[in-house]
Amino acid sequence: MRSRRAICVSRDIGWRRAIEDSLSCNGIAVDHRDGIPVAGDAVDAALVIVDRATREAAGGALGAIAAPVVIVGDDLDDDAVIAAMLDAPVSHLVVDPRDRDLGITSEKLATGDVFGLEKYVAPGTPVGGRVVLGDADKQHALDALTAWADARVRAPIVHRLRSAADELMMNALYDAPVRPGVARHTELRWAADADVLAISVGDRSGALRQRDVLDHVRRARHERGRPRPESGAKRGAGLGLYLVVANVASLVINVEVGKRTEVVCLFDRAPAARPAPSAVRSLHVFQAAS
Repeated sequence: MRSRRAICVSRDIGWRRAIEDSLSCNGIAVDHRDGIPVAGDAVDAALVIVDRATREAAGGALGAIAAPVVIVGDDLDDDAVIAAMLDAPVSHLVVDPRDRDLGITSEKLATGDVFGLEKYVAPGTPVGGRVVLGDADKQHALDALTAWADARVRAPIVHRLRSAADELMMNALYDAPVRPGVARHTELRWAADADVLAISVGDRSGALRQRDVLDHVRRARHERGRPRPESGAKRGAGLGLYLVVANVASLVINVEVGKRTEVVCLFDRAPAARPAPSAVRSLHVFQAAS
């Protein structure tokens, strides 16, 4: 049976209360600490949550924690955050612990059930989708997505939705490696509740690495243009993420290594200016057990 225990490392009483409120609704018990767990102390924890002050003080020690690490109250404007997240177990960032993404993340880590955009919208929300096997299917899927979104949100958000979906489908169709004996199969899905619009693109490669994701986040912050050209040897499942991270409120990567990848993008429904890359409110890389 999987653990439903989380360790929270923060000396801030307000943060502690917010984190406990976010996790308790999912029946996850929170064990508060003033310092990072010692070796082996987090083995039976579903996740370890650290705030910015803890992350700054811990340095490389976060990488030795024996449970997935979620950073809260931090943001991607800090290169040290990106450096800390290059590899597991530091795989999650939530800017505001009161965001429902923290509760969803804790439940996914506690259950091991990581796939599905349904987790990011209200229960019972209708989900649409299209299977995409080539250019013609991609165009039809984008048109269906656009028509659906046009009825729900303003044109700038529709444009961001379509742009992200197009990039992710291009990546899945042409850049993700093909496993021997497995036909390409890409699926675009979408859903919306009162707060967010969600899209996902899935494929059968399972090749996207956490470092790919963070590399494209870094480019979105520093290069301010399209990614630099890459040789065929360096092409891979990370291509296309560059423009995606500049358009979404939250980015979620679900991977079953060698078998399946799903990229979930969340967009706020509330009117807002076009976000900068550093405005991404949460970033997650989940690895499912094979």
